Amino acid sequence: MNIVTNTIKVEMAKSEDIVQLVLGQVQDGTLMPGDRLPTHRDMAWDMKCSVGTVTRAYAELEKRGIAYGQVGRGTYIFGTGKDRRNIGSGMFLPNEDYHRSGPDDVVDLSLNRFHHPDLESSFSDALKALSSRMGDADYRSYFDCRGRPEDVYYAAYWLRPLIGQVDENNILMTQGAQSGLYLAMSALTGSGDAIATEAFGYPGIKAVAQELGLRISAIEMDEAGIIPDAFEAAARRGKIRLLITVPTNHNPTGTTLPLERRETLARIAREHNIIIVEDGVYNPLHMSEFPTFREIAPDISLYLTSFSKVFSPSLRVGYLVAPEELLPKLVNRMTVINWMTSPITLDVTNYLLEQGIMARHRDELLKENERRYMFAKGVFSPWISEAQINAVTPLSHLWINLPPDLVPSDFIFRARQEGISLIGGDRFAMNRQIDDSFVRICLMGVADYEALKRSLFTLRGLLAGGETRALIS
Repeated sequence: MNIVTNTIKVEMAKSEDIVQLVLGQVQDGTLMPGDRLPTHRDMAWDMKCSVGTVTRAYAELEKRGIAYGQVGRGTYIFGTGKDRRNIGSGMFLPNEDYHRSGPDDVVDLSLNRFHHPDLESSFSDALKALSSRMGDADYRSYFDCRGRPEDVYYAAYWLRPLIGQVDENNILMTQGAQSGLYLAMSALTGSGDAIATEAFGYPGIKAVAQELGLRISAIEMDEAGIIPDAFEAAARRGKIRLLITVPTNHNPTGTTLPLERRETLARIAREHNIIIVEDGVYNPLHMSEFPTFREIAPDISLYLTSFSKVFSPSLRVGYLVAPEELLPKLVNRMTVINWMTSPITLDVTNYLLEQGIMARHRDELLKENERRYMFAKGVFSPWISEAQINAVTPLSHLWINLPPDLVPSDFIFRARQEGISLIGGDRFAMNRQIDDSFVRICLMGVADYEALKRSLFTLRGLLAGGETRALIS
């Protein structure tokens, strides 16, 4: 359905006029989920304004989660015709209505969830143990956002195998990795500053940047990850405050930066006074040891991680490790945002660590991940990179390069008709000029291995017959 632009009569429309027009037509049903907005030029003509005004309006609609842009295809209202409630919910999650469907209605390969059969019983054991200790717990007081002594102790215990020896004074408790990401970006940048990140990356980075008014410099990648020369060129062009990166088991491309590149990126960052923020949520599930930026350049690097992959996204606890000189800013901002992480969830986490349950889940997930990855890469070898095929550790997701005759939105729709939910490359693209003809297939969220295999074969059938292209163009 085309938008009706004659409902606002203005001599020269402003960007907010266009935003309100679209919002009004979404509300009255003129625009439905999945509808395409007019091109920038057509909207500018109808609204008697500049193309730049339309661009600002469409960017604001994307920021609010009302619309999304696809390179070369246009701007669309989030959601589907089946579910108008999804409008505005599309920043992170797929815009299908499967979240309210029963477990047998769809095979969800869209989100990096890690199914473990003992999750519920492990939670139950932890909560029972917590209940038995209630008399000794102090849940009536505030405490420093850096955590209580026992929280810091168990944090350091978990972090040491990941980043080496860590001073407990440099650890902050967060409410998950997203909380830590927002904390770092808000404390260490100002409105109008620029951040650098992979050309494709975790959508939460883009969401925070939009919320804080930060510019994103999308750094070109190849099959090994960020290209150092591209990062250096971006650093020379403008004032970049942060490099935000997922160097290990990168989401969504699956790359892991080799040591030489990590050292080169750290050198460039130091030369240009750029702070490195490393998102390490996938590090616990990486079989090989790769030095983190925190180990390579501890004075300019922050490391954050959580238990969303290795245990459950419902356990909203994460750790942020930062240089001593940055701690005052981070602590002040953390206190302003939410004062502290809940001691109840911290006590649950501490119990899971103390009893070795977290480590056991991690080890068992790794074994299952290897089985699924080995099968999936055989199924999709014509459409994935050599780096994914030869990964040194199992990947929890595959980054599928669609044949030229397949448009991501069409492929995702066809998969949905087969009862399979996916996310397209546009959700991960950090700017609209990037070729986003990819889909991400997550391997660990489906409980039934045989159901996963059937779904992967179905997707291979949809892909069959197309040509392949380079990983990143």
